Amino acid sequence: MDDRRPAGTRQLWILRHAKAAAEPAAGGRDRDRPLTDQGRRDAAALGARLAAEGPVLDTPGLVLPGVALVSAAARTVETAALVCGGLGGRIRTHTYQSLYSAEPETVLAYVREVDDDPAAVLVVGHNPTMSHLAYDLASEGSPGRARLDSHGLATCSLAVVDLAIGSWEDAAADGGALVGLFGPPY
Repeated sequence: MDDRRPAGTRQLWILRHAKAAAEPAAGGRDRDRPLTDQGRRDAAALGARLAAEGPVLDTPGLVLPGVALVSAAARTVETAALVCGGLGGRIRTHTYQSLYSAEPETVLAYVREVDDDPAAVLVVGHNPTMSHLAYDLASEGSPGRARLDSHGLATCSLAVVDLAIGSWEDAAADGGALVGLFGPPY
């Protein structure tokens, strides 16, 4: 599998956490909600698809992320572990408390801090932020943008956006091309 992208492009993978329990355990906080059995199955299935031979998610041009930026909530950490787990440590994971309630611009601030080594970065977070981020990055007329506007990202759904930037520090809203929307069943 070829992990190189043409000079001047980067891919941002935007993943909403998998299905979580409706309520935290007694005395717990919202950020402590674990994944449901269905959520674990969906995240593990996505991880298996990423580890499969051939084009990533059967979509030529997709590049596996080298870094994952993950909200510190239990459901996002568990989602990231299941999705990235089958790739044998290929994806470096960084967990941030502040991604739990972050706005899209805050997420982009973290993305801008990534060194330029990985051609693709995965963000694992929550709605409405993940849906808004994907929508904001996709340029007007980008296929799938209207679907994001009307439906957002369902649990364990992934949006991949090509950004015409040479460095992560240049990541900004608008101007990207939505190259894939993926969701369960994987």
